Amino acid sequence: MSDLHCEFSAEDFTATAFTSSVGRVIRVSGFGLCPSAGWELALVSTNPGVVPHPESLWLELRESVPRGRGRVLVDTAVEAIIEDERATEIVVRFSWREPFAIPVVEFDRFAEQGRADAARRPAAASVTGS
Repeated sequence: MSDLHCEFSAEDFTATAFTSSVGRVIRVSGFGLCPSAGWELALVSTNPGVVPHPESLWLELRESVPRGRGRVLVDTAVEAIIEDERATEIVVRFSWREPFAIPVVEFDRFAEQGRADAARRPAAASVTGS
């Protein structure tokens, strides 16, 4: 791991679209593994020039390095809320490495209810027979 940047993976990010009568909002959230505590992360809208694929939204991930940092690995969260009617993927750009893309998943409140119900049940590994 570099002391200059946090480490990021597409698997650590999600993009969920919420559609209502007033429009569509996409929540992009994720985290990076930073080399110390105190890092500040931001996802900022960026325009890569002529956009050949309007279904792709481009965000740049920016880092602010903390002062006086001690060496300890820390998961650091980042989030952005974007209004967009047709994006199907989010491309996250970096100033020091290749970008990655994450799919936009439409929020399904019925599926989320099932997940919430499952979260309240004990995991199979924690259930013991008597």
